[in-house]
Amino acid sequence: MTASQPNRTARNPERHQLNSHWATLPPLSPLTYYRRNIWRVLPVVAAIVISVFLIAAIVTLLNSVDRSIQVQYGSMKHYTILAPRTDPDVPPAILEDAAKLPQVKRVILTIPCFVFLKTVFGKMPIPIYGFAQKDVSTIVQITGNKVVEGRLPKLNQPEIALSRAWANNFRDATKKRPLRIGDIYTPYDEQLPTLLAKLRVVGIIDGGDNIAIADRTFLELELNEVARRPSYFYLPNDSQDLPALSKGLQALINHPKRYDLSPDLPRRMKVFTFNGLVQDLRNSLGFLYTFLAIADGLVICTVALLSGFLANIYFEQRLGEFGLLSALGFRRERLARRLVIETGTLVGLSWVGGIAFTALAIKILDVVYMVPHGLVLAPIARDALLYTLPTPILVGIASLGTVLTRLYRLDPIEIMERR
Repeated sequence: MTASQPNRTARNPERHQLNSHWATLPPLSPLTYYRRNIWRVLPVVAAIVISVFLIAAIVTLLNSVDRSIQVQYGSMKHYTILAPRTDPDVPPAILEDAAKLPQVKRVILTIPCFVFLKTVFGKMPIPIYGFAQKDVSTIVQITGNKVVEGRLPKLNQPEIALSRAWANNFRDATKKRPLRIGDIYTPYDEQLPTLLAKLRVVGIIDGGDNIAIADRTFLELELNEVARRPSYFYLPNDSQDLPALSKGLQALINHPKRYDLSPDLPRRMKVFTFNGLVQDLRNSLGFLYTFLAIADGLVICTVALLSGFLANIYFEQRLGEFGLLSALGFRRERLARRLVIETGTLVGLSWVGGIAFTALAIKILDVVYMVPHGLVLAPIARDALLYTLPTPILVGIASLGTVLTRLYRLDPIEIMERR
């Protein structure tokens, strides 16, 4: 150093001391090993992150099954439907008494045509409702929607207006893109006695619950006798009246003797509600739920144990470090406390990183693929977080249990003699 150069250490001794302290962290600092051996720590962090991602992704996909049911049948939260199962129509006497229920605000007659929607668990039946011209705007309004493109179907025309999500889901088979205004949609499916005619898309609906609308007169003329069954929408005075309205309708068909009807009437008629449809579909998918739950449990146990073994190997490699510190005079209690802090920090931050990575991956998948294809993907829920907790816990237990046991049995003289 020349005479003309300032003595930076002398001028700023506190800064020099701080930099020197950061460059040489105390040997018992939890950051010491991580800072000096980052490439040895990363495999353990990556194993925990991947484990959390796999488990959270499986649980999220399982939740997407239930989420799909609730979203696709969401319009049923605004009304209750009374419809025949096998008979051509609901008996007039029951319809007359049903219209007199105090919770009823309005009754709308519709003709449904059922088609299949693609979901994360396979095909799901949904209705295309045929309404009279005077009722179409009412249905659009009560479901919270508005026509954002095109218009609503005209009288006795082969036209359809549907939610944007369903237009994305049905897609144009020839052009391999979502349905647009002017495209032709063919609802025919070999598994359903549905409509044979082709429908032109004239309107895109958005803003509320998913629904598809056609003209009732057209469906009455085009549907065959087997598939042509009327359904009656019962709109409540208030959303809070909907449960009582559903119970009142069910009570009417549960007492056929009152109308001199056959005792098997409850089997030939059905009251469709949102909760009832969701529960029916859940029951039909019971095996799928069980299978996914078993697979999820196996993945949780296997991945958590493998991550624990990997972390155990990682800490086993550091026994020499702890033995040397013990030989230099550091108490084993301090070394054990350092190990607990290091392990807790490692598994905790890795778990948070795994959850963050999963949330980012699910968001990207939802935006890039699911939404453009009209599919429903559930967000990360609390149960997904709970299912991932065994991974960091098992990693911590496997690591601490082995290393702490070896630490208290360690002979520092063996380390000094390199035995």
